[in-house]
Amino acid sequence: SASWTVVGDAAQASWADLGESARARDEAFSGQPRQAFHMDTNYRNAREIFDYARDVILPLVPDADIPNAVRATDVEPVDRVVDGSGAGAVAAAAADAVEQLLREVDGSIAVIAARRWSQRLAELDGSGNGRVQVIDPLSTKGLEWDATVVVDPDGITAESPGGVRVLYVVLTRAAHRMHVLRPA
Repeated sequence: SASWTVVGDAAQASWADLGESARARDEAFSGQPRQAFHMDTNYRNAREIFDYARDVILPLVPDADIPNAVRATDVEPVDRVVDGSGAGAVAAAAADAVEQLLREVDGSIAVIAARRWSQRLAELDGSGNGRVQVIDPLSTKGLEWDATVVVDPDGITAESPGGVRVLYVVLTRAAHRMHVLRPA
């Protein structure tokens, strides 16, 4: 026998068409018995991080099922507009954010960026004695880091089939600290 855990949170759907996503999920179950559970408590993210993500998703997905984040760090996410939109300025801002986070957390750090920045940010991958990983937005689903650096949230939304829902996933990957960098 086997079991699956399938998260059906529409706010985290990667598919562009939510109806198509639901039909594919139903087809995958092939009439097998299902049990549904509603999870209303978020233990992963610090409340400050999750509140930031909630404020991004609710205006665009007003019926999103938002759990209650119960853990607080008293550290707000850093949301920074990067002076200059060139790749060098964005890469320098990301490197600065990573350096700060390496001092603030003992564990893992992800740099999650829109595709157009990935080549320039690749040099950060493996830095911090292997604690830093550069990863694309769609690959973050189901993963968790102690801290994240989110580069170009508007670019992530624009390039992702699930749009702002993929950004919401990205914004909910950090457990303790998050920096969001917005190219000018």
